[in-house]
Parts: sequence; structure tokens; C-alpha cells
Amino acid sequence: MKQTIYIYIQIPDSVDFETLGRLSVINGKGEFTYNPSYSINWVPDEIKYPLRKGHVYEVTENKGIPNFIMDIVPDNWGQNLLKRIFSAEKDTPWTTLDYLLYSNNSDRFGAICIGEQRRVTQKATNENFLNMVKLEDFLEFTSKVRKGEEIEKLRLALAQTTSLGGARPKITLYDDKKLYLAKPKDINDLVNVPRVEYACLSFAEKKGFNVANHSLVQINHNNEEKDVLILERFDREYDEQSKRFRRFPMLSGLTLLNTSWTTIDTTRWSYPLLANEMLRKRISLEEIEELYKRMIFNALVGNSDDHPKNHAFIYKNGRWKLAPLFDVVPQVDLLPTLLSMKIGDEGEKITRSNLLSSASSFKIEQQKAEKIVDEILGWKEELKNHYQEILSSQDFETVWSKIPKIE
Repeated sequence: MKQTIYIYIQIPDSVDFETLGRLSVINGKGEFTYNPSYSINWVPDEIKYPLRKGHVYEVTENKGIPNFIMDIVPDNWGQNLLKRIFSAEKDTPWTTLDYLLYSNNSDRFGAICIGEQRRVTQKATNENFLNMVKLEDFLEFTSKVRKGEEIEKLRLALAQTTSLGGARPKITLYDDKKLYLAKPKDINDLVNVPRVEYACLSFAEKKGFNVANHSLVQINHNNEEKDVLILERFDREYDEQSKRFRRFPMLSGLTLLNTSWTTIDTTRWSYPLLANEMLRKRISLEEIEELYKRMIFNALVGNSDDHPKNHAFIYKNGRWKLAPLFDVVPQVDLLPTLLSMKIGDEGEKITRSNLLSSASSFKIEQQKAEKIVDEILGWKEELKNHYQEILSSQDFETVWSKIPKIE
């Protein structure tokens, strides 16, 4: 069956939307074409899909979906919710375009929205966010979902279909003209993940990394204080004149690398290749150096879930930039010896020599690279003290026992 959607985008430095193009998919193959009336020369992925009006792009990856559109598809948590919410009215297998059409546009990653009409509709660009005071309801909701109970609060459920956050529960909330992503502890977590992630992010910020604004709040649920990690959405900025949010275009590392969204083929999951793609996007050498430092930091803390979707890029003030650091969590179910992405000559192996081997790909001289690597790996004792201040003794022991021994 052929399915067609229209892609709308909020124009950079504006709150106005235009129809960017049309995507049709049949039998796992897609055709993407730009809107002939699209008024500006800027497009999100000018490398893979340069603006050529009238040209039909044949799309074979991701069952016919361009990567820059895959970036906004609800992830596992959102997809599972959509299936449960609409199970009574939908009796055909779900497609990627179904997930896009059934989910909300308001909290999507970046500046793209989806609709079935050629022209941008008001419904497609509505902003309808829950207030931060609904966190208690959210905790109760996620608890019921994990227990397999019936979904009753549809508005609350539909606020949880963003592509951000992966398989874990999360929700976008509004407070004082800002948007936040709230991430609670999940039912099967071995440790208090919100607190562990907060510890990682706060340490990274302390060490000078560009980190998403974050905080840890305690919410009373079932007579127990529960931790929730709150991340400010850096792809939104409230516009006082229009009383709407400006949406900054975003791309994931997967899109920059033009690589598969499955783990079947990860050959292009590579920090050196990502640095090269940053150069093609004319991202500054300073930010490419920060990516190098983030790679080393992931090795230090044992964040082996550093896949390309957990790296993002944002378009602001007329240029692409490395987005703030987010989603950094040590793996606690095993001692990581590899990262998800290739580091250097030794592949994904977490070793000092491997971290040094790819320095030239980041345009960093070897002597400077040695100084950077030794400095970051030298933070280990300070990181230990930081964890001990924030984590429970049990969680500290669990997390610290899985810290890589980097030689």
C-alpha cells in the first residue's frame, strides 16, 4: 500500500512554517521531492538531499525513509504507547509513516512537523504541552504502563511520543516559557538511573563540557520520593512576540553519518567519520575537539550506549553546531570494554592508545591529544568522589565496579 506524507518545517530564524516536501513510500521504497514553492535555499540535509526542485529522490534506506525524517520518528517507548492507544481503531501492521502520523508534532526533535495535507495546517503546528505539575500523574502513568494496565489518560500518553529518550519513559513538559524533558526511574532499572545520569552530566558540566541544562527533582509517588531527571529542551526557544516556540533544526549523528538505523550494519558508526562529517557541515574545529573530548569522557565513565543517535547537531544563528551533551549513562550490567562507535585504529576498544590513534581525524596534533587524553583519564579519582556525594552507597558500588580500566 502506498502512503504519502507532507513534511513541514519551521523556517530558521522565524516562527513560520512552510511545506518542505513530500514523501511517498510503497513496498519499503520511498520517493522524496521538494515543494516547488519552498521559498528559501536552506534545507536540513543539503549533503544527501540538496535542494533540487522537481527532482525525485529514490530512498532505499530505512524502508524508504530519509534519515533526516527518521530523526523525528517516535522511539520504542513512544511506538509502544501508540500501538496501545490506537489498537482498537488500527488493525493493520504499523509502518514508520503511521508512527509519524499518529504522534504529536508539538514536541518533535528539531523543526520538522508531519501532515497529510499539501499546505501547512494549524492543527499540524499547534503547541499543546502539559505543565510541569503533572509529573506525579506521569509517574503513576508509567507505572501502570509497565504493569500492562489499561491506558486511560490519552493526552498524557500522547505527550510521550517524542523521538528523544529511546526505550525509556520520558515526557515533554512546559514550565515558565521553557520546555523540559522529564526522565524517571524505570521499573527494571538496576540502579537509580536519573540520579546516575545527573551525576554524569553535572560532572561533565563541572569539567567544562557544553551540557544540556539539567536538574534532579524529587516527586512523591505512592508515599515514596522518586527522582526525576529534568533536561531543558535546547531545540526550543520561546518567542515573546508570537507567543510561540521557535524550533531549531536538529540532526542526529546517524543522519550526519548517513548510516543505518538498525544495528545490523554499524560500519559507519565512527567518531573519526563523524568528525569528518562535521567538517563537511562547516562546524568549528573547537566543537570537533569537543566531540573528541566527549569520546574520551564516554570511555572514562563507561557509557557504551554512545551510539550515533545520542549525538546531535543544531542549526542556530546561521550555522550548524554540536548540540549540548545529553544522555550519558554508565552501563551497569557489564564491564564495558568497547564503545558503540569506532574510536580509532583498534576499532571500538577502550584503550589509551586507541583514543590517541584517531587524533588527526579531529584535526588535533598528537602532542595536544596526549595532553587531552591524560587530563580526562586523570579525572577518575575526582569522578569517584563526585559519584559518592550524589549516589547511594549501593548505587555507587554498582556503578564504580563497572568503570573501565583504561590502559
